[in-house]
Amino acid sequence: MHDVTLAFQHPFMMTICGPTQSGKTHLMVEMIKNIDELIVPTPDKLLYLYTAEQPIYAEITHLVAERRETSALKSCEFYDCTRLGIPTIENIRPLLGQRTLLVLDNLMVFAMSSRENTENLNNLATRDSHHLNLSVFFVCQNLNYGSGKLRNMRVNSMYHLLFNNHTDTRDIELIARNKGIRLPTIRKILADVSKKQYGYVLFDGCPHSPANARVRTGILPNDCTIIYDTEKQFV
Repeated sequence: MHDVTLAFQHPFMMTICGPTQSGKTHLMVEMIKNIDELIVPTPDKLLYLYTAEQPIYAEITHLVAERRETSALKSCEFYDCTRLGIPTIENIRPLLGQRTLLVLDNLMVFAMSSRENTENLNNLATRDSHHLNLSVFFVCQNLNYGSGKLRNMRVNSMYHLLFNNHTDTRDIELIARNKGIRLPTIRKILADVSKKQYGYVLFDGCPHSPANARVRTGILPNDCTIIYDTEKQFV
């Protein structure tokens, strides 16, 4: 399918999972670039929680400032959890916009450093996001890190965006199994997405999304969107 952009319905939670250098950060930046088409209604504030500063953050800041006049996204702010700890919702409430996109970028290891950090991360991503008009990108490398202490992120996600891992496909197979997709079918899908560098699969659990578009790749406006028929073959 071409010229098809299936927008994410704000507010939502999305788990973005993949190994190091799988393309997670690059895709996130592209999603922010296209936020007006990808998230409806569009957030007006981006709040980005991190533990290791990356050069790409300067690019995001510049991007948001450059497009402020034409985009619904008006501002962005970065929050250093290494220095300040993983915040409670009361800590970040003054930083929120009317509609906020909250990015939790690879906070899993740091979250396990204390019970307080674990609880705060779980609350931000699950309990609090429902009440504060937040959409959440939970970015991680492994769905089962922390012996299940962060399982709530996966269970409460409306969308799961998983990058192909050529050495370990258990994360993708776990989500597929939970959605009733047979193992041979998901392996055929993985074989297809792996033809492209930084291939990924999106599992769409939004109740408002088309029922025949639950598993797809190519989510950006200029991508060739491929929708996978998990009952038969590909469409």
